[in-house]
Amino acid sequence: MQQDSPGVGVATEPAPFEFIDQHEHLLRWIEGSREHMRQSGETRVCLDTEADSLHHYNEKLCLLQVACGTRYALVDPLAIDDVGPLLQLLDEYDLWLHGADYDLTLLLRTYQWQPKRVHDTQIAARLAGARQFGLAALLQSVLGVTVNKASQKADWSQRPLPPPMLAYAVDDVRYLLRIADHFMAMLKDRNRTEWFAQSCAALQQDVAQRSAAPREDPWRVQGSGRLNPKGLAILKAMWMWRETIAQERDIPCYRVMSNKQMVGYAELFEKGGVMNPPHGWRPRWKTEFHQLVASVFRQGQMGWPQRQKRVKGRLNEAQRDAVDSLCARRDQVASQLDIEGSLLGSRSDLEAWLAAGGNQAETSPLMPWQEVIMGPILSEVLPTGDQTAP
Repeated sequence: MQQDSPGVGVATEPAPFEFIDQHEHLLRWIEGSREHMRQSGETRVCLDTEADSLHHYNEKLCLLQVACGTRYALVDPLAIDDVGPLLQLLDEYDLWLHGADYDLTLLLRTYQWQPKRVHDTQIAARLAGARQFGLAALLQSVLGVTVNKASQKADWSQRPLPPPMLAYAVDDVRYLLRIADHFMAMLKDRNRTEWFAQSCAALQQDVAQRSAAPREDPWRVQGSGRLNPKGLAILKAMWMWRETIAQERDIPCYRVMSNKQMVGYAELFEKGGVMNPPHGWRPRWKTEFHQLVASVFRQGQMGWPQRQKRVKGRLNEAQRDAVDSLCARRDQVASQLDIEGSLLGSRSDLEAWLAAGGNQAETSPLMPWQEVIMGPILSEVLPTGDQTAP
């Protein structure tokens, strides 16, 4: 990948910024930024967020990093209740983020805000062929800028925030437009700007749909689908107990027990194995763990959860072969385009697409640009005239 400037490994001076934790200060900064944007002719703004999900039970938005041209602000949403004027400012311009899924989800949950126009530099980088697309990796490979990632997993709810964390935060928006310019030029050269526009729109739609959908049985974590009712019963009991402990101590659930650990215990419980709690647990936790195991036994089979019924039937061997062939051809085409195969459609998306006969309908899981590329491949994979479910 061609580099811009400066040279590889260059560490730059901290960017000037304003830390804003008062509403009046925020309004002054917004007014100055709007005038700055008018005078400079810039039409793009950048945004990033920081939260405390690695340190507390209830995740909360802890910092908003904003760039309006060469004006940078770190806005403290823990101190300012009403950031509506800032969100209104951002909606007046083209908004750029990096890896926007998490940020958009957090912003929607916190403020019920969905930006009008979102552009994601991570999507741009992937569509241009980047395989390492974290922001730090792109800053190094594209601009030759090295940033300190020590604050990446820090507790952003602490106050005051130390200078290294503030410098880290502003760097998340400081270089974003240079990264955007680099990859948008590549996408334009390869006639992929429409791919980018559709992908960003699909991201926004996906975040909105996920946030609106109620989550049923949240204890059915990844891996639970292979458990029988006995294993599901202990998994549910462990999940509910873990929630209580984590909330009580204000710590993330994984610090009590990870989802993987819980599924492992559930499988052991199914097989009649000895259920010993993890080493290092405090005595109270060990006692409660043994009590919940005993309670599941006392509950009896009539109270155990049942496996969820599959909406779709399992694929037969011929159908699986068709999907395998489609994925193989997808990967070949993706290699020729110098992008990851998954960008042309995940396996689950392709299964659903085949089930719909590859029709370009509103219900298609593929974006229009993906349909254009994958349409001829469908004809290659399925027998002539067979454009129905595999």
